[in-house]
Amino acid sequence: MRAELRARLESWPRERLLDFAVEQFLADPQLRHVLDGPVEAGGADAALSRRLRRAIDEAMGVQYVDWREVPGYIARLERLLGDIRSFAEGYPVEGVAVLRYFVKVLPRVFDSIADEDELALFCAQLARVTLGLAARVAGAARTVAEELLAAYVADEHGRFSEVPELLVEAELPADVRREVAAAAEALAIQVTRRDSHKSRELGSLVARLR
Repeated sequence: MRAELRARLESWPRERLLDFAVEQFLADPQLRHVLDGPVEAGGADAALSRRLRRAIDEAMGVQYVDWREVPGYIARLERLLGDIRSFAEGYPVEGVAVLRYFVKVLPRVFDSIADEDELALFCAQLARVTLGLAARVAGAARTVAEELLAAYVADEHGRFSEVPELLVEAELPADVRREVAAAAEALAIQVTRRDSHKSRELGSLVARLR
């Protein structure tokens, strides 16, 4: 019965479906709590989220990518990023969660890719997309910014070197900029002895964010 109803509703034009939904909400005010609650990915969308995460894991499972294979591998990552971006357009909360997972696990292949420059370009692309979509999700921008900062600090070969500039360019709310600046300041102190250059870069980022 449920599947039959869903199939019939899917055949309706979008405007007719919206009008029908509005009429139901007007007829039964108790349904308003559905609108007031958070929108979560469910059913097919939750399944797509899982498939995207599996696709990320599969892409991270490479042993080594030599010079001749790098363009094809980067194209694979870019297609995957495009799929996640499309998913996030409809389901931003779940989509940003998948992007954050991508940022988290990408370092697994850092030592497996022959061309670090191509990888750095993709890292910048991933960071830019993640920051842009996080701005649409309440509370996500600060978390994403701090996670990208952590990825930048942990990266010893410049794959995430564009992160500071991207954070400056990002249209972050003033309070988020202050929080990210504070996080960058704390990281600058932590890495002073280990990487004085990166510490100075973080210090410069703090000044620009404030």
